[in-house]
Amino acid sequence: MAGRDSPSLSGKVLAIHDALAAVRIPHAIGGALALAYYAEPRATVDIDVDVFVPVERWPEVRDALEPLGVNVGADEAALDRDGQIRLWWDRNPVDLFFSYDPFHEEMRRAVRRVPFADATIPILAPEHLAVCKAMFDRPKDWIDIEQMIVATDPLDLPEVEAWLESMVGADNQRLARLSEILTRLGRGR
Repeated sequence: MAGRDSPSLSGKVLAIHDALAAVRIPHAIGGALALAYYAEPRATVDIDVDVFVPVERWPEVRDALEPLGVNVGADEAALDRDGQIRLWWDRNPVDLFFSYDPFHEEMRRAVRRVPFADATIPILAPEHLAVCKAMFDRPKDWIDIEQMIVATDPLDLPEVEAWLESMVGADNQRLARLSEILTRLGRGR
């Protein structure tokens, strides 16, 4: 339960950014918080953070976040297996995604810096955010992707398709769904 002195969601985002930056963990905010810079914002309570380090550096990430009040109790076997973990800071999920693929290095390279509250934070580039959303493959993610295609110009759609194909294969239904959206919006090949 959130205490009276618990920071707001934006305060938590800034605290996480500052804590990771202080120990030189490269990172970027993703999810709905990043989406707000590329499409119609939607409500969220979670903080998605891509940390551009391998899972083996989890102890450094943990040690940076724990003093903030983030519950860093983790299923380390699941973290090793999945490359991601959900932590909690009061009522807010903090989802951490670690690097294990060349895609993550490209994500790190293409990070954008944007104003947020009274600071500047790193967020995922729209192409990489779209790929991540397609990988999750939830109904809300496809709505987000469609909004990004409409609202974000320029959006490098061939890059989105190439990364998605490299991750799931050319015959995957995610690519077919993306193609359907692009065709419907008049952006198909």
